[in-house]
Amino acid sequence: MEKMEKLYHDLIRINSVSGNEKEIAYFIGQKLEEMGLEPHYSQYKDMENSITVSTRLDSGRSGKKMLLIGHTDTVAFGEGWDTDPLEPTIVGDRTYARGAMDMKGGITAILETMEYFVNHKDEFDGEIIAAFVADEEVLSRGTYQLAAEGLEADFAIMAECRFDNVAIGFRGRYSIDVSVFGKAIHSQYYPDQGDNAIIRAGMLAAEIEKLPTLTHPNLKHGTWCVRHIQGGNPNALVVPERCDMLVERFVVPGETYETCEKQLKDLVVSLGIEDKVQIKLRPRELPYMESFSIPADLDIVTVLQKNYKDVVEKDLPASYDLSVCDSNILAVTLDIPTVTFGPSGGNMHGANEYGYFDQVVACKEIYIRTVRDMLR
Repeated sequence: MEKMEKLYHDLIRINSVSGNEKEIAYFIGQKLEEMGLEPHYSQYKDMENSITVSTRLDSGRSGKKMLLIGHTDTVAFGEGWDTDPLEPTIVGDRTYARGAMDMKGGITAILETMEYFVNHKDEFDGEIIAAFVADEEVLSRGTYQLAAEGLEADFAIMAECRFDNVAIGFRGRYSIDVSVFGKAIHSQYYPDQGDNAIIRAGMLAAEIEKLPTLTHPNLKHGTWCVRHIQGGNPNALVVPERCDMLVERFVVPGETYETCEKQLKDLVVSLGIEDKVQIKLRPRELPYMESFSIPADLDIVTVLQKNYKDVVEKDLPASYDLSVCDSNILAVTLDIPTVTFGPSGGNMHGANEYGYFDQVVACKEIYIRTVRDMLR
């Protein structure tokens, strides 16, 4: 317990805000080497300070592959902390620090699980893969890089911070640029002359948020959100000739960007403004994340639930997340059945973030039991 808690605290003390994961990657690599494992370092393009580290433990016997994965980066510290965000501060059963919840507890549990199986290779067949990825909080470059390198597994546990449920489905997400055009003229002649793009965009925005979406028995439904709008010139007496909107679209299985784009295009046609509107998917360096849902009766789900109950003495319900994370990449891009479960806490991404070390300890035991059961 003391050794495990020290590892948890040591990981927390490393500043690994997104884009600055090099130090923690090499720290984890050193821990892997001490176990007798070989670390593999990955770098997305020229991001030399944002390093992902992974490793493999082969039983020497044929069998399936289990992936244990989590991200090493955190969001920035921000303001409003009562304690040093890089110094673990224990108050009762809580550990306060940046990353104490999201997600250095999960990283600790994975490392401890790997160390256990290094010393108990007779307890599993096949191969265990552990990945500690960079950049999850930004563009998930670490996981996409591993995908590009050929990452494969038969099932995966994403050690994200959710301890009271196991997520088996996530929505997907797109960012869509909608530009609305009018006609500029000196504002003294308006409204008799000119065409105000802001007014047209405002009317369109209201109609966009009324658009229907598909429903899903567990992921509820998709959503439309006009998240940003800008246009006009505050320093000149000119009727706005252009207004740009950012439309955020969360989707459920069955919805794709093509279906969303068609909805928007049909809408502007129905409003008679198709010649005044431009619609396009906002460029993104890496693919957008698509939605997914895996069956609740898959072995990876039910085995994890059984082991949770044996360790925690409570039921672990299957759940569905309305946002996105690296699990989307594993389940959709790589076709790996993925469950999302790990030690949690509170105030995620905010000041005074905290985690529960007892959940880290419990997750180690649950991971060990689940890997053992799945790789037999």
